[in-house]
Amino acid sequence: MANLPAKPSDVSWTDEQWQAIYSIGQNILVAAAAGSGKTAVLVNRIIEKIRDEENPCNVDELLVVTFTNASAAEMKYRVGQALENALAENPDSLHLKKQLMLLNHASIQTLHSFCLDLIRKYYYIVNVDPDFRLMDTIESTILRDEVIETLLEGEYAKSDNTPFFHLIESITDDRSDQNVIDIISRLYDFSRANPSPEKWLEQVTLLYKNDKLERIKDLPFYNLIHNDIRLSIERAIEFLQQGLDLTAISGGPESYRENFLEDITEIDKLRSKLNSDWSELQTAFQQVSFGRLKPLKNKEEVDERLLKQAKKKRDQAKKVIQDTLSDWFKRAEQDYIADLEKMKNDVETLINLVQKFSKAFFQEKEKSGVLDFNDLEHLALAILSDNGRPSHVAQELRNYYKEILIDEYQDTNLVQESILQQIVLPDEAKGNLFMVGDVKQSIYRFRLAEPTLFMENMSDINWTEKIQVFELI
Repeated sequence: MANLPAKPSDVSWTDEQWQAIYSIGQNILVAAAAGSGKTAVLVNRIIEKIRDEENPCNVDELLVVTFTNASAAEMKYRVGQALENALAENPDSLHLKKQLMLLNHASIQTLHSFCLDLIRKYYYIVNVDPDFRLMDTIESTILRDEVIETLLEGEYAKSDNTPFFHLIESITDDRSDQNVIDIISRLYDFSRANPSPEKWLEQVTLLYKNDKLERIKDLPFYNLIHNDIRLSIERAIEFLQQGLDLTAISGGPESYRENFLEDITEIDKLRSKLNSDWSELQTAFQQVSFGRLKPLKNKEEVDERLLKQAKKKRDQAKKVIQDTLSDWFKRAEQDYIADLEKMKNDVETLINLVQKFSKAFFQEKEKSGVLDFNDLEHLALAILSDNGRPSHVAQELRNYYKEILIDEYQDTNLVQESILQQIVLPDEAKGNLFMVGDVKQSIYRFRLAEPTLFMENMSDINWTEKIQVFELI
């Protein structure tokens, strides 16, 4: 890590913000909570990169990735404002005047826009019609439903299709096939959030082929179950801690303090059982009890708003625990294992349907000369990859972009991460990647994004020195 410029005494930046703006020499991850000034830090880092007299760069030599068009427009506007302010301080700077001219062409955009530009330029590498049209979400959904319905009609028409009919009887009712349509669609989406969709689908079937399974903890995907339960416990404790904090505020329901302390102790017992046998963890969840709230003392001095907030936090914690109990612990361990054995053939049939749908869906899009957002990511990755290595296009981009800055990094899925990894410098310790993410979102928001990427990088930071981390609170 290069030496940082000294922080003037009259600036409002915290030490962490200052370091996040000026640190160079390796990949950086900024763990930023809501309201921590992460956008201001990102904008100022861009400006300081441009103004750096020792290593000056042009604004179009930075790739700034956001996850919404609105965020990209706001980011470009704020960079423009900052440039105008810098030019006002130094009106003779030809370099700053040039940056304002280049700003409209700067790569401050969503990742999908980046992919779209890439495909427009290198369409011939992936054999795409250069006049392709990008479908919006509604059009894509309509076409998808039509393709699935056609696929199911074809399966129904087959005279000897016992595995299919068994699947249909297992997951639909007599009135509608909507359940199977939804499952095919969701599995397709999950597969497309991975760099190799076909490989991901094949792995799903392998997860159910375990003839020697005796315990839930022996499942190949038990780490996902364990992680889900662990995060639920942590979320419940956080709600309770927030409620406890409210009791300490002037006008807060101080009488509830004991309740929250008891609740936190109760839920913390679950955390201590996480590595126990399934039956023991199940019993611990079933025995969780939230006591009756204590009577309020000096009720007339309690702020009604704080009282409602405290009760809400406790109710939210209760719901997290109740939902976890319902999702994972309603039945005996052996019943779950028996169900998995029964599901084996149905899962294989279902995955086969998803594979057929994926092929038919792409063929329909190809015939119509259209692409959707998933296609943009996978085609861009194909342009940037050459048998698992960065292609010549990726190498050109590596040489061109001096830094790649990613906002809302916790929303990145595995395909998007793979795209970015093709164009960043390969040596993390000398890297040019700057990532900003919301820790709370990375833990609690479930999307097709892969928040574990964020958490893995946090772990990487803590245990190695390949990446620098700054936490903005």
